[in-house]
Amino acid sequence: MKFLLSLIVCLFAFNVYAEKIYWYLAASMTKPGKAIVKQYNKTHEDEVVLILGGSGQILNKIILSKKGDIYTSANEKYYKKASSDNVVLYGEKLLVQTPVFGISKKAESRITDFTDLLKPGIKIALGNPNTMAIGKTYKMKIESEMPEKIADKIKANTIIYPTNVSQTINYVLSSTVDTGLMFDSSAKLNGLRYVEIPDEYNTRVTAYISLVKYSKNKELAKSFLEYVRKNAHIFEEYGYDVVMKRSD
Repeated sequence: MKFLLSLIVCLFAFNVYAEKIYWYLAASMTKPGKAIVKQYNKTHEDEVVLILGGSGQILNKIILSKKGDIYTSANEKYYKKASSDNVVLYGEKLLVQTPVFGISKKAESRITDFTDLLKPGIKIALGNPNTMAIGKTYKMKIESEMPEKIADKIKANTIIYPTNVSQTINYVLSSTVDTGLMFDSSAKLNGLRYVEIPDEYNTRVTAYISLVKYSKNKELAKSFLEYVRKNAHIFEEYGYDVVMKRSD
């Protein structure tokens, strides 16, 4: 009995004092992120806590809470904002993704190419540019390259601006909308057909991984960043195009 009580006390103490690493990750990388965290937590005494959301959304959480260890944005804009606001110490390219429009099952017969998005009655979900990397990319780069007539028709068909890509995917999967702006990797992972945005408007988007200046244990945070580097193949297994420099 005494042995059992001692064991319970030791386990409790371990849970209380185990170091935690807070990884703020853009929602478009949820599945590989969860896989990496699950693998890490099985083999290490410290624990990674995954916090998901739109790139701008999670950056605001870091700024307001002044807490975090690793920040992974889905585009360069939010990484640059984190750098200019002195939120991160350094960062590097992780992977690249391409914006597309994922199609709901119910709308597959009505949407077969990009021009179908312009038809009256098509319900579109675009991303909120203030909270979501792909929303900002669409607003700042893709829309600005489109002829005004095309941009106006897409805007007229847009019924919602989700705060992160997980919301967009859920709207498409539930057929709440006919189509939603997302990355090609997200569409593939969720078994969605998609239409490509014409090359003359579109742009590939680079995700960055960075060390947060508020980290209470920067050496531990650095070691986890290196763990992500060594296991970057997990992103590739989920269909992502990894550009992060690998360990020798």
